[in-house]
Amino acid sequence: MLKKLGARYQRLIDYFVPDAIRADREASNQARMFLISHTIGPILGNSVPIALFFVDPAPGLDILLLSVSVTAFWIFPFLLRRGWDYNALVITSVLNLNFVIYCASYFNGGVLSPTLPWILLIPILSFFYIGGNARLQGTLMSIFAGAFALFLILYYTTNPPTKNIPEVALVTLGGVSTIAALCYVATMAIYYARIFDAGVELEGEVRRRRQAMDKLRAAIVAADEAGLHKAEFLARMSHELRTPLNAVIGYSQILREDALETDNLQMRDDVDRIHDAGQYLMRLINFVLDLSKIESGRMQFKVEDHQLIEILQDAMAAVRPAMKAAGNTVDLFIETRQSDVSIDRERLLQVLNAVLDNIPVHAPGTHVDIHCRDNGAGRQGDGYEIRVSDNGAGIPAGQLATLFESLIDRRDAAASKYGGTGLNLTVAHKLARAMGCDLSVESEVGKGTCFIVLVPRNWTPLSSPATQPNTEALAAA
Repeated sequence: MLKKLGARYQRLIDYFVPDAIRADREASNQARMFLISHTIGPILGNSVPIALFFVDPAPGLDILLLSVSVTAFWIFPFLLRRGWDYNALVITSVLNLNFVIYCASYFNGGVLSPTLPWILLIPILSFFYIGGNARLQGTLMSIFAGAFALFLILYYTTNPPTKNIPEVALVTLGGVSTIAALCYVATMAIYYARIFDAGVELEGEVRRRRQAMDKLRAAIVAADEAGLHKAEFLARMSHELRTPLNAVIGYSQILREDALETDNLQMRDDVDRIHDAGQYLMRLINFVLDLSKIESGRMQFKVEDHQLIEILQDAMAAVRPAMKAAGNTVDLFIETRQSDVSIDRERLLQVLNAVLDNIPVHAPGTHVDIHCRDNGAGRQGDGYEIRVSDNGAGIPAGQLATLFESLIDRRDAAASKYGGTGLNLTVAHKLARAMGCDLSVESEVGKGTCFIVLVPRNWTPLSSPATQPNTEALAAA
């Protein structure tokens, strides 16, 4: 039950904290201390005027004035909720607190009043309310000193009204006042201790997060180094593998010519298989080599002025035999008057060929529309958009999400002659980004697939984007 009451009281306190203050943890804690003292304070503070009413043989208006002044503290939470300036409310509250304490003391014993020790709360509350705000601390201490001096001057220059309160009643009043003050201070101290413990836990959590961040940075650096070593190893191994493969392909061509001259059909079929396998392995090695160059930032580009339409036509000419054999039909739509680009022609051809080569393998017998139009969405500003769409079976959403990822290929391995590696589109995607282009795909099962290539009009080579993810990760850490 006590936990439920505590939770409800906490929600009540949080309700009065304005959103502008809630965003700052330190200011929010100070505001909560202010609200706790102004919700519990009037309850404990009114014990003094109530005790005076019973011990004073002739209670007067001074007791009513004291009770009204104490109860007025309940107004401050509502003023804070309505957006009143917090510092102004703190100053006003401290002024009222000084008035309450010195008023009770003036009419009930002066400097010997049992209620005067309440003045010790003023510096404590000032610390709770404003923390380390030195300027406001000086203002509150000035108010405290000025109010005390004014009290002494009034007490010694005027004649306070004489009250015939029995000595035993004064002792009772002192006991009630002391107990109320102790409860008040204890409540504030308990809440401050909770705030302090929460701060210690937060510092510990921050320290643990910093340690985790340091480990993450070290892991990222190690991953970068491992990636560079991997890329360098792949580049060297690719070069080493290309040398014997060139010999295999060269000798297979010689053997093919001999088979044609001797009209040896069995030998020609066998040599063709050797030649095709060698060409496939060569393409695969080139994919790996290009991928390693892009990831290590060592890809070289030869940027020259070209006509994008001519590059696109060359890409179509290269894939037309395969499309014809697969039963594909193609329509090309040129929707731009200009097609001048400044880019690496061979690398852009490689990207376009990767997209077009994918169609006869995975969407045979479909109709293909190729649109080339002006578009300002290039990664380096003004450029062109090439859309290659088919009306095939489409790509499932799960496969679509990883279509351009390295070493991930969820397609059936029997979809191509030697099994799919997934490297063709992976290299094309990374190569497009390295050239300031964008390669993306849209697809819906049963409605076809559309590859979109955005080509900038004028491209200036930059550092390879393949290194950007690690850099961004370090910055985020």
